[in-house]
Amino acid sequence: MSQYEPENPAIEADPNALLTRLRRKEGSWLDWAQACQTLQRQKMTPQAIFEATGFEPIHQNQIVVAAQVYEGMAKAGASQAILEYFGRKGSDILYELRMLSPKDRVQVAELILSRNLNADDAHEIARAVKNYAQLQKPPEGFGDHPGDAVAYQAWKTARQTSDWQERTRAIARAFQYVHSDGARQQIEQLLSTGATSPPRKPLPKLSVFRLEEDLPRLLPVVASFPIPTAEWEQLATFEPEGPYRWVHSQGQQTWVALPAWSVLQSAGDPVAIQIENQLLGKLLNQEIPAEEAQDPVLLVVDRAERQGQSEGFFLVDQAGSLGVEWQEGGSSVPLLGRVLMAVRPPRIFDEVVAQDPWQLDE
Repeated sequence: MSQYEPENPAIEADPNALLTRLRRKEGSWLDWAQACQTLQRQKMTPQAIFEATGFEPIHQNQIVVAAQVYEGMAKAGASQAILEYFGRKGSDILYELRMLSPKDRVQVAELILSRNLNADDAHEIARAVKNYAQLQKPPEGFGDHPGDAVAYQAWKTARQTSDWQERTRAIARAFQYVHSDGARQQIEQLLSTGATSPPRKPLPKLSVFRLEEDLPRLLPVVASFPIPTAEWEQLATFEPEGPYRWVHSQGQQTWVALPAWSVLQSAGDPVAIQIENQLLGKLLNQEIPAEEAQDPVLLVVDRAERQGQSEGFFLVDQAGSLGVEWQEGGSSVPLLGRVLMAVRPPRIFDEVVAQDPWQLDE
């Protein structure tokens, strides 16, 4: 059994027990990641988990992704020493390896463990290994070990710079990580040529990115309330296609892209409806602050979920128009979709500053 599999499935399915585990930080970070994943599958949003446990959404995402990397390494044949070490700590390191293949993750993890490196080192090594894998053929003398990948990046920097100090630092970094004898010979040649050799003019840079697995979800946006029920039922279903998850638009359809929240990714047919903030306050029985009263809110509804087996907010027909009602399960009225979440607009305190790229980089 994997170290990441639950010992007691009955307890693992109890949301209260999972929230208690997170709140008290019981078990290892793998246990916390499993608890977050289970709660999200049970339709609990990352923000709700944060409010109940203190685990920030960004931390939830980090340990869940790191746990997936851990499982992939286990399946790829990682040693027991690697699994035991990273099973206790190092989720921030494993998170940096998410962009690599399972085989490369294992090799990089072994290098990190052997040298007692940190997450910043892991980030640099992972980036070097990723760039190295995109080369059409391995450079002469360099092997497929991650140490050679880092050494190659440093070796290339040393060849292309005319600054003596930067060149020296690059050569030292190359010797620090080099693994194969052939690569070591290539680096030693830099020492023999010295700083008098003119550096080769570097090729123009072309940024190459690989999309992460969880792409943003593109949702059709329908008109604001009131919405005729007939119009809602006639709204076409849009299915993302291909590796880039594009959607073929029809007519003047409006779209909105939302982050890859797990509750949204698991939705069958999500649609966004713009509502007034006051309506959200009425649904939640909360007072809306005056400064937010005019903010538009998106109500995300899954049209594919029309069975009221569990409690929640659902769209129903109210005299020919859509309305939102709380259902406690087993509803006798036809349900037209389950309300998954409400999304508020980003809060920008200074629009002039927000438009300044220099300020955004800071």
